[in-house]
Amino acid sequence: MAIKVTGFFQNPQSGLIYDSPLLTLVPHLTYAGKISLDVNINNNGCIGYQSIDRSILTYNTSIIDPYSQLIDALETYVIDDLQNSNDINKATTIKKYTAPVIEEISDSNA
Repeated sequence: MAIKVTGFFQNPQSGLIYDSPLLTLVPHLTYAGKISLDVNINNNGCIGYQSIDRSILTYNTSIIDPYSQLIDALETYVIDDLQNSNDINKATTIKKYTAPVIEEISDSNA
């Protein structure tokens, strides 16, 4: 689970500013119905979310797999929260990130 920021990004908890960081989301189950989440910033900072209630997440009903639906909902929650956390983040682009697929070229003559 990752989020790509294009432009300057300010960590709302520490105030540090980063240039176009990749944010990695690491969820932790706490107790029934609650999720804790660490958002790592370029492996050089962290934003902690504690006790996110699963009932407040917005689930994409076009996603059939419940696990994928939860991941999508957590990414959407974090993006919305960070985008509106301060003026610097409001002026930047924050989107879900999918790593590019690298296709292997096979040598048919081998």
